[in-house]
Amino acid sequence: MFNCPKCNKSFTLRSSVLRHLKTSCAVQEPALKKKVKITHGGQRYCDTCFEHISTRDYVGHLRTTKHKNNSLVFSTEGVDVVKSAFKSRIISYRITPNKQFIVLKEFTRSLTDVIQKLVREQIGIMGSLKVNCELFGHFILEAKERGDVKSFNTRNQILTVSSDLSEWFNDVISKFEADASEFQERDSGWALQQWLYIELNINRYNPLRASSFIPTPSFISRKRATINVRNNDFACFGWALMSAIDTPTGPPCQPESYRHYSELFNFDGITFPVKLDAIAKFEENNPLSINVYGLEEDTQKDGKVVYKIVGPLHYTKQKKTLHVNLLYLTSVDGNSHYCWIQDMSRLISMQVSKHKEAIYLCDGCLVYFATEEKLWRHSIFDCNYVRTFLPTTEPIVTKWGESSFQNQLKFDNYQKRLKLPFVVYADFECLLKSIHGPEPNPLLQFTTNTFEHNPYSFAYYIKCSFDDSYSKFQTYRGPDAALQFVNMIESDIRTLYNQHFKHAKPLPKLTIEEQRKYDSATICWICEKTFLDGDVRVLDHCHWSGVMRGISHSTCNLQLQNPNFVPVFFHNLTGYDAHMFVKCLALENENIDVIATNKEKYVSFTKHISVDQIVENGVPKNVIWRIRFVDSFRFLGSSLNVLSKNLSDSECNEIKTFFGTGRAFELIRQKGVFPYSFVDAFDKLDQTQLPNKADFFDKLHEQHITEDEYSRAQDVWNLFQCQTLGEYSDIYLKSDVLLLADIFENYRRVCLHNYQLDPAQYFTAPGLSWDAMLKKTGVELELLTDIDMLNFFKGGVRGGVSTCTKRRAIANNKFLANYDPSKPSSYIVYLDACNLYGHSMRQYLPQRDFVWLTPQEIKSFEVSKILDESDTGYVLEVDLEYPEQLHETHNDMPFCPESMTPPNSTSKYPKLIPNLNRKEKYVIHYRSLKQCLQHGLVLQKIHRGIKFTQSPWLRTYIDLNTELRNRETSESGRNTVKTMTNSIFGKTMENVDKRVDIKLVSHWERIGRKLGAEGHISKPNFKNLSVFSENLVAVQMSKVSVTYDKPVYVGFSILDLSKTVMYEFFYDFLKPMYREKVTLLYTDTDSLVLEIFTDNFYEDMISHLDRFDTSKFPVNNLHGVPRNISVVGKMRDEYSGVPISSFYGAGAKSYCVNVGDHVDKKAKGVKKYVIKNCLKEDDYKKVVEEGGVIIKKMSGFRSHLHTMYTEMRNKIALSSTDDKRYVIPGTVKTLAWGHRDIKSIKSLNDLINSFQ
Repeated sequence: MFNCPKCNKSFTLRSSVLRHLKTSCAVQEPALKKKVKITHGGQRYCDTCFEHISTRDYVGHLRTTKHKNNSLVFSTEGVDVVKSAFKSRIISYRITPNKQFIVLKEFTRSLTDVIQKLVREQIGIMGSLKVNCELFGHFILEAKERGDVKSFNTRNQILTVSSDLSEWFNDVISKFEADASEFQERDSGWALQQWLYIELNINRYNPLRASSFIPTPSFISRKRATINVRNNDFACFGWALMSAIDTPTGPPCQPESYRHYSELFNFDGITFPVKLDAIAKFEENNPLSINVYGLEEDTQKDGKVVYKIVGPLHYTKQKKTLHVNLLYLTSVDGNSHYCWIQDMSRLISMQVSKHKEAIYLCDGCLVYFATEEKLWRHSIFDCNYVRTFLPTTEPIVTKWGESSFQNQLKFDNYQKRLKLPFVVYADFECLLKSIHGPEPNPLLQFTTNTFEHNPYSFAYYIKCSFDDSYSKFQTYRGPDAALQFVNMIESDIRTLYNQHFKHAKPLPKLTIEEQRKYDSATICWICEKTFLDGDVRVLDHCHWSGVMRGISHSTCNLQLQNPNFVPVFFHNLTGYDAHMFVKCLALENENIDVIATNKEKYVSFTKHISVDQIVENGVPKNVIWRIRFVDSFRFLGSSLNVLSKNLSDSECNEIKTFFGTGRAFELIRQKGVFPYSFVDAFDKLDQTQLPNKADFFDKLHEQHITEDEYSRAQDVWNLFQCQTLGEYSDIYLKSDVLLLADIFENYRRVCLHNYQLDPAQYFTAPGLSWDAMLKKTGVELELLTDIDMLNFFKGGVRGGVSTCTKRRAIANNKFLANYDPSKPSSYIVYLDACNLYGHSMRQYLPQRDFVWLTPQEIKSFEVSKILDESDTGYVLEVDLEYPEQLHETHNDMPFCPESMTPPNSTSKYPKLIPNLNRKEKYVIHYRSLKQCLQHGLVLQKIHRGIKFTQSPWLRTYIDLNTELRNRETSESGRNTVKTMTNSIFGKTMENVDKRVDIKLVSHWERIGRKLGAEGHISKPNFKNLSVFSENLVAVQMSKVSVTYDKPVYVGFSILDLSKTVMYEFFYDFLKPMYREKVTLLYTDTDSLVLEIFTDNFYEDMISHLDRFDTSKFPVNNLHGVPRNISVVGKMRDEYSGVPISSFYGAGAKSYCVNVGDHVDKKAKGVKKYVIKNCLKEDDYKKVVEEGGVIIKKMSGFRSHLHTMYTEMRNKIALSSTDDKRYVIPGTVKTLAWGHRDIKSIKSLNDLINSFQ
């Protein structure tokens, strides 16, 4: 906030203060009085920066970058500083024109002088810069009455004192024009309302300094793969090229051995040192092409630092006859240097002599191919132009002493068997500060912030696993809650280290029983392998409690290192709590690691803190521990309210410890209620009585609490003798934290008992479940070493199908109140496949021995002769014809869905769509192909295929979890085992291509091996950044390498096999039984909504009970359907015999069914409370029968630069537009794309319209 120096009125932008001073400030200065700096208390007021500075520091302040930057803004109308960091070395301006523009050229022309002036001034202040621009405009989608702000970015460019700023900004304008035009073509229907402003993002860039020569790292020079010219100028680029094409007359590393580079090359328009983005221009001027690769530092799991070749940092657009590869070296002090790569094979450690046949290198991803044809295919279709690392078949010895191969995936995370000694559970409470603004038009779509969330209290519970007397509960309430949380948690972690981790407890003398166990031990408790003759056995004990853990191999004992981190769990860390305190982590120059999905959304983040100091070889060294912040929601997957209801009283141990077993326990062991929307200021917490029931109204979900909930709140207030609302808040917060502790501690207990793994050592449930599977099955999976195979499987990955095939159905049967006997009897049935992915995971799945089919094998291949449970499996790339005579029969559920752009779509983005088109180069599992051919599709050609050894290796784990779930006596235990099954599929689908490289940086300069913001910005793969505070920024780097170390073939197979279950049930069971009397209304991955004309569907079900899972039916149900045991893959009636009267489907994941006394509704992207309270069956009916859209208001949480807001959106909840199928005009029927009748129906409809 910025205050007016005269009247003290507050403003959010500095430019608003200036405008206020010029036009409307009511406080006038006395006439003829000279303007002086305001002085008070030994301070002087800077009327440029609008802040008080101590008199002693004032002169220095005038020389700061911050003051200089603000001086620029002060003198320029329409320019605001929107964010800055690290003493304005990173700064963003918003430049707004003084009138509205629709024509982009006129808009940019009006801002050209201002932007170029700002950049020129910043170059004068900081020297070299990396600059990008972002254009913002307001667009209207008239068809949907929707408005939105869209932005278009340019990439960062290096600008120096010699840069032509006019040329640079002309390029920026050209990029804006191209992107805006492409957007309106790609997402047609959007119309520009006005251009708003341009944000100019400026980052200080430290380019080459001193001599540009950098010695070649020793591990590279030993390979004799490069020539590094020892130049004494800034022309290393030119000398590197000369070393590549000129014959040296002396030592090849000396510039004197070559002619001068200016004799052979045209450097017009190129300045030294040559920047990466100038190489393209150099290539235009010269008859050669250039690729540039980099060198990246990589810290391995064991802490060892290695280097890897990455890139390309520059990849030529057109490879010429004369081609040169360069290596781009960087040094710690910021220097950069080019050298020539004379042998790429040697550089990347691939010796040609190791291969039996000629090899061909892709210079885009540095992967080898056996034939030139394979290289060509890869470069045309698959190369992502990023250094690609694949496992090799090289033999290795694991740290546990086991022989293996680099491409062999098996369980080796034995250290995660240790139960962490300390785990922290935490939560924040926030007051909701109202944000007032103009009331938007409720008939249009809009987005506006209604509340800002400011933390006012927190609590955390440190849970000790070996001695509960060390457990500790901490709480705080006050205006600086976020900062206090960071300070207190760091202090407590340092105390834990000094009291428990600094000195290991010795193993006490063995008891007789322990000695007996040692003497008789035959299995290592760590690796669970049998002791062999000659193995050295040792006693392994807990270093914190001193208790013996078991007998182990000496190697295992040495490798089982004690963890050096403490996890802190928040429930919804990613979506909420992280934003409360992450900016306060950066107060010290300590490292912060992050696992991010984008610059503001984190799976987990870890702060490194110094807990002690030791002296090694006379040099003091900090002892570093880590505070790892983790999201418990990523394990448990449900709200605290739902999870607490699944806890039995006997599992609420932490609640009992603090609240006993009486009435207090009854009140606290369930999720409480709190008047969040009421608490909008700190003084509300001083209120001395419980607010009225109406004050508990939840504005987020637009609902009141119940009478029972309010009565319970009154009981809590009275029982705990609360004197203020703040004290009630403390009880509520304590309850939440202890509930989370009980829930997660029980989760840990079940996992440690069943899988011998501690969830607190993991980041997410899929990672935990994957390790549990590998450990329990003992399977060894072969990772793909062939990039073509990898891309082959990746190209075949297709998710679940969701589509609406008939948009309306009204049932008529004797179980409905409005049954009409004069009309045909019909049923609407909602069937759901029981644990569909679990069923697929029990099948034979690929495991090892992946080999391409030979041409002869392809020619003689007969898929019909291969058993479903054959030891050898196949995945094929095929062409399939979809005969027209099948179009009507298969219209409901076409085989072989494809990712495609809908023919009539206004968007160009692809969707997964079942269609009747011909399939070309379709990657398919052999069991799916068998099914397709059995139902009439015609195999025209097999292009390629892979065969492999398969087995039901995952079945053991799925069946184990089924058994464990049946054994569990508590609901929370059963749910834990269920998540261990469900989350395993997520890990098989892990896509490393979607990973982003985000760095949370809290310092400008390098600290040790850790780069600061300066170093990241200086890197050639710097992409962009977000400023959160003066000392914290998130830097996004472009990927320079990717490592494929996941068995992608598993996820592909599970998805393909799951679809065969749905097709088999529909085409091999329902269709033969009902023929044309069954119609698919809707499907979504594992569910079918059907319209069936029959006298009694439930009698049909009883007649074919082996096809159904009826375990959820009531024992004495209306239809006499007997209950059977739940079996994965069988179909179950979603409503267990309660009849459905109507169905309306607006599109994928957007439908409603009227069931008994309620309406079950779904609407994609719409908040659950809006679906429940605001959408009615008539809304769905109107959209289906009359068309148009339904707009609803909904609220949710959204962060901006780690400030959390309640955001209100008025958005389309339902729309009649469904582009996944062709909707026959004037009907509720649809046709699959590719259907033979679409063309004639369209022609007829066009003809009818022409006469209207």
